[in-house]
Amino acid sequence: MKYAVVDGRRQEAFPKGRGTCPMCSGATIARCGQFVVHHWAHDALASCDRWAERETPWHRQWKNRFPEAWQEVASFDDVLTECHIADVKTPSGLVLEFQRSTILPTEVDARERFYKRMVWIIDGSRNEFDAINFNNMRSHPNSAGLVKFQWFSRSKLFHRWHRTVPVFVDFGSAYGFWRILHFDPLTSVGLAGLVDVDGFVSLASGGTDFSANGGPATPLPIRTA
Repeated sequence: MKYAVVDGRRQEAFPKGRGTCPMCSGATIARCGQFVVHHWAHDALASCDRWAERETPWHRQWKNRFPEAWQEVASFDDVLTECHIADVKTPSGLVLEFQRSTILPTEVDARERFYKRMVWIIDGSRNEFDAINFNNMRSHPNSAGLVKFQWFSRSKLFHRWHRTVPVFVDFGSAYGFWRILHFDPLTSVGLAGLVDVDGFVSLASGGTDFSANGGPATPLPIRTA
């Protein structure tokens, strides 16, 4: 966690710090080692949110593009009787989940059911060959920034994220930030759009949920409006 409650206020981790979890009120201790992103961990071994994962500089960089009050927002569902902490939740109710590690499809399904209005941002630079392969397997962007690609790699990056909710893949500054508009897992042919990161943040902050065109599993044609 980036934030814990210390003396009644949300604070970032600091050396030898102690606080409480904003969701379960359990005791937390600061982890501020030389080789890890400074963060809070539950004093007990288990986190109160089973979806929590180890945060990396990539996660922190994305979170910091949004106001502090929108980061790590706890949400409770009365029907599912579950509580989870969204990476970012905007005032309009849009949840942004920044995902670097591989997670099971059942968990992906569960998160989408829980958050309802959400967008996935995937770290495509975790495996450097994914970024290079995508760059080599795509066409040149047309006037609208759209490219076609065919995925010959053994990596299952696009197969794993064959979803109906919006999916964006961050391949890093060298290879770009892309929205995966369509992907056919049988032919491994896809359609993607190059996205300006600052523009994406501005639209998400302003209430856009990017749902008009769906996700990679949404049937064509793609609507441009």
